[in-house]
Amino acid sequence: MAGIQPAGSPQTSSWHGTSFVDRSPLQARAPSLPTGSYRPEPSYHPQLFALTPQHGPSANAVSFADQVRGQDAQAVDLELMQIANAVYDPNVQSVAGWNRVSDAQLTAAGIDPATLETPDTGFRAGIFTDGDGNYVLAFSGSNENQDWTGANFPQGLGMQTEQYDQAVALAQQFAASEFGRDGNGVITGHSLGGGLSGIASLATDIPAVTFDASGVHDDTMQQFGLDPASAKQDAENGLIRRYNVAGDPLTAAQEDTPGLSAIMPDAPGHEITLDSPLPPIEAPEWTWNPVEMAKRTADYVQAKIERVGDLHRQQTMIDALAQQRPWE
Repeated sequence: MAGIQPAGSPQTSSWHGTSFVDRSPLQARAPSLPTGSYRPEPSYHPQLFALTPQHGPSANAVSFADQVRGQDAQAVDLELMQIANAVYDPNVQSVAGWNRVSDAQLTAAGIDPATLETPDTGFRAGIFTDGDGNYVLAFSGSNENQDWTGANFPQGLGMQTEQYDQAVALAQQFAASEFGRDGNGVITGHSLGGGLSGIASLATDIPAVTFDASGVHDDTMQQFGLDPASAKQDAENGLIRRYNVAGDPLTAAQEDTPGLSAIMPDAPGHEITLDSPLPPIEAPEWTWNPVEMAKRTADYVQAKIERVGDLHRQQTMIDALAQQRPWE
C-alpha cells in the first residue's frame, strides 16, 4: 500500500509496527504499450475479436466491460495495473495510452471532482480514458497511516468505514455517467485500492481487475445490501479477477498466516498468482572470520526483511505481468 513520491524518486518501503506502508512511485520500466482503444488479442479471445469494429460492424462490437469480464488473464490487465499505479500520484496524467479525465470532463458528466480526493480520510481515485470511449475508475492504495487506522483495520473487522462508503458512492456515479453506463467502464486498484475496487465492483456489477488486494468483510458487503455468499460467487465467476505475486505479505496474511487468516477477510474474485520477478536472495557464504560472518548475516537478514516489502510494491506486480504475460 503506497505513498506518493515525486516522479523519478527512488522506491522505498517501510513497516510501521505491524503495518506495511508502500512507497512506490510510477516508474517507466515496464515495456511501452500500444495506445488507442483496447481490443482483445485475437490469440486470446477469437470469439470476441471477430466482433470488434475492425473485423465487423461497429454496432456489433463487444463492450469494454464485457471484454474485461471473466476469469482468464488478459493483455489489458497490464495496462490496468499501470493505471492502478498511476492513480497513487495525482500529478501523473498519462500512462500506457490512457489519460486522466479532467475536472471539466468530470463535472460535465455529473461527477464532482472533489469526490475523488479526500485528504481527511486518505481516499483517492481517478478516472482514465483511452480517448476512444473506454474508461477506467481506479482507486489508490494506502497513502498515509490514516488509511490503516481509518480504512484497512476497521473494515477488516467488519466495521463501516468512510473510504469504502466513498468508493461505492463514486462507483455508483461512475456507473450512471457516460463513463460507465453503456458498458464502457471497468474498475481497478492495488492493495487497499484493490479492496475498494472489490466492493465497488460488487455494488455496481462493473467488472474489476485488482492487484494484491485487501480483503472485503462479509459485514461490509451486507452494509451495501449484498448477500456475501452470492457476491463472492459472482466475483469468483468472473466479475472480479484478482492478481497477487507469490509471497505478497498482505495476501499471505489474509489467506495463509495462522491467527491472522482466521480473522482477516479474503479479497473477492478469481485468483491468479504470479511468480515473483525478483531475484533470489542467496544465503551468506561461510567465513571463519566472526566479524565478517556477522556482517554477512546481518546483511542477509536485512535483505530478507526488505524483500517482504518489495513483494507488495506496485512495480513488482508490473514487472511480473510484463515478464510472465499470463494471457499468452
